Amino acid sequence: MGSFRLGSILGFEIRIDFSWFIIFFLILWTFGSAVFPNELPGLSTTTYYIMGTAGALLFFASLIAHELSHSLVARTKDIPVEGITLFIFGGIARTRMDAETPVDEFQIAGIGPVTSLALAGLFYTVEWLGGVLGWPTAVTALAGYLGLWNLALAIFNLLPGFPLDGGRLFRSIAWYFTDDANRATRWASNGGRGLGLALVAVGVALIFFIGDLLNGFWLIFIGWFLRNAAESSYQQFLIRNALGGVQARHAMTRDPETVPPDISLRELVDEHFMARRFHAYPVVEGGSTLGLVTLAGVKEVPREEWETKTARDVMTPADEALVVAPDDGLTDVVDKLSGSDSRRVLVLDDGELAGLITGSDITAWLRKAKELS
Repeated sequence: MGSFRLGSILGFEIRIDFSWFIIFFLILWTFGSAVFPNELPGLSTTTYYIMGTAGALLFFASLIAHELSHSLVARTKDIPVEGITLFIFGGIARTRMDAETPVDEFQIAGIGPVTSLALAGLFYTVEWLGGVLGWPTAVTALAGYLGLWNLALAIFNLLPGFPLDGGRLFRSIAWYFTDDANRATRWASNGGRGLGLALVAVGVALIFFIGDLLNGFWLIFIGWFLRNAAESSYQQFLIRNALGGVQARHAMTRDPETVPPDISLRELVDEHFMARRFHAYPVVEGGSTLGLVTLAGVKEVPREEWETKTARDVMTPADEALVVAPDDGLTDVVDKLSGSDSRRVLVLDDGELAGLITGSDITAWLRKAKELS
């Protein structure tokens, strides 16, 4: 769906996935039009929606705090954290590698629920203090709900289903006693899939036997997401394991065809994109790699400007986000591919272009490795 950068906290980039707006407005509508009016009758509609907006924003701030705690502990374990992304079902800390020991995994996973419990205590304290000091009902009620939401977040995350924190805790314990990270991850992922299906079943039961549409659809939505997340997280784990120790040079397309920076977009389209099978070309001048020009980038330029615009005008510059060295691990390459709009990275050896890597190159390498196993 895509995302955008919100800012940075403690050196961690905070990004918002566009799917986050779905859940934001869903929470705003649910609490502004249903929950708060039912629980606190007599207030104005404007007040209810202000409470809903403040509640949604503060809850997502709580999610950021939850993920920051994971990130800070991961940093102490020398695990690179690229940042935090908020999406439709909460947040995730984007790390470049998994924990190397089960003890590290236990500590990184465990700090999240502890943080949510601490936030629940903080908001409940605000609710109590507001009642003592006579604060407006809207403030104390909102604080109480935020305490409840953070408590529910902590409890939900402790459920033993990967990739929830509880699933990661279960994986760390199983890993510790079996000394087999693969088996432990498989067990935890199966738990996540089973938990997701159970939530879907409970949601269906609530709808058809009790008539609780709101909570029923919520549980179905969450269960469906958890089941898919467990499956995709396990596949990502297997891919990281398969790519462990493999270098970029092993999967790259060597000596890719290049284009000069001053070539017009018209010539680029006619003589390269339409005449070849490639969707991107490195831009090179005098042996120096300047960037990468893609078909998608050219499409953004109006056709009447193709005669005057050049590859230099639309290329993605060759910065750290787009470049790897031949000796870099393929796991690092995958991370950069996932964060690159062009879905390609340049392989530079002492500043000179050595190759190009796409997602298809990674897939082809994995397919060959599987055939040989």
